[in-house]
Amino acid sequence: MPLVESFSGVRGIYDNGLNEKVAARYAYSYLSILKNKIKGKKIKIVIGTDTRPSKDILKNAILEVLDCDIIDVGIASTPMTEFGVRHFKADGGIIITASHNEPYWNGFKFLDKDGAVLRLKDMEKVIENYNKIKTLDYKNNEINKLIIKKIYKKYNEINNGYTNHILSFLSNEEKDKIKNAKLKIIIDPNGGTGIIAKKILEKLNVIVHGINMEYGIFNRVVEPNEDSLIYLANIVRDKKYDFAAGFDCDADRVEIVTEKELISGNYILALIADEILKNAKNKVIVVNDATSSVVKEVAEKYNAKYVETGVGEINVVDKIYELNAPVGGEGSSSGTIIPPSRCRDGILTLVYLLKIISNEKKSINELIKKLPEYYNIKSKMNINAKNHEKIKKKLKDYYKKKNFKLKESKEFGSLKAIKGKNFVWFRASKTEADVLRIITDSNNKKESGQLMEDALQTVKFFNRGR
Repeated sequence: MPLVESFSGVRGIYDNGLNEKVAARYAYSYLSILKNKIKGKKIKIVIGTDTRPSKDILKNAILEVLDCDIIDVGIASTPMTEFGVRHFKADGGIIITASHNEPYWNGFKFLDKDGAVLRLKDMEKVIENYNKIKTLDYKNNEINKLIIKKIYKKYNEINNGYTNHILSFLSNEEKDKIKNAKLKIIIDPNGGTGIIAKKILEKLNVIVHGINMEYGIFNRVVEPNEDSLIYLANIVRDKKYDFAAGFDCDADRVEIVTEKELISGNYILALIADEILKNAKNKVIVVNDATSSVVKEVAEKYNAKYVETGVGEINVVDKIYELNAPVGGEGSSSGTIIPPSRCRDGILTLVYLLKIISNEKKSINELIKKLPEYYNIKSKMNINAKNHEKIKKKLKDYYKKKNFKLKESKEFGSLKAIKGKNFVWFRASKTEADVLRIITDSNNKKESGQLMEDALQTVKFFNRGR
């Protein structure tokens, strides 16, 4: 199976397109980019992994080819490894993860010196370099002859440093409020890196019931969504917990489940945006173009500048720092980004929710009721990738005839058709081959459902090549 290569990283099925040779060559390619950018200085790289079975095999292949100083943070969430780049003043980093893909997948996220994923141009160079050297013999060429200078194992330091980083987002007064609120929550990291959340929450006197708390033991689908997490609603209700939180494998995403339902990530972003914009001097929020308009309405409430970028975490991150925005995120990916972080962070999102709950003395369901109602539906379809551009062109013609306003991000591949408070959004997946993602959003439940049904039927028709 071919690799899935994009600006957000590289993914593939281990031993079916992704193997030690691929890992070594990608690491070599990435280091070459750093050497071209940083001359006359010893390079230092942070390496972390999620909990997939192939993690150590791929990590060892990467360590074998890097002739630079390595800070090995062991099993660590994506936000933790990104924090580690800044904490250790490194020149970059490699995260061995396939995020929300199933355990037989794995991959790599390559990091810039600020801890964020590589910018588009640099990632393109990494992929280009990889393709130039992929015919080299891994066992008998110059790559394999490189000698590692030093490897520093920093497992405890990264855990303590990241914990302090998360708690630094709270004032002493806010910590006391959370401690006094006597909150009870369930977490389900599903054997992933989100397991550390339990220790962080317990420092705030939160009573935590952990489910699937053994590294590398995956008892549900890795992607946290309504189908994989809805079972938590019964436990929340029966055991009288405040809510439950489910993570993906690298813990950059979190989904919140109450006794009634899974709360849309768009609403979680809206709640946090409401809290931050209320007190912010610079009232700006940055989101991707697939984020529900509920977030836009929160921004309008504070006369805040609302900026959309193409989907892709780094697009949101760079615009946040360009505009000095206090908050941003990808509601479509259940991810909130709060500076000085440079990524979505499921654990930080969870802690921020506890802050809001303890400040407002209201449950999540009560807080959600105060927000405008929007109905955001996600789906995806398998398509022939060769047909993608043809399908997109036909979709543009189709929605133009229906008097929708079109917004297209040619650089990042999304197409958004907007009419009033409704939109339909399309984009070829960057993490799953031959998949077209579709999102509909409306303040009317019936209309959102009809928009999705129409979109699916239309794509299906165009994909047949008619």
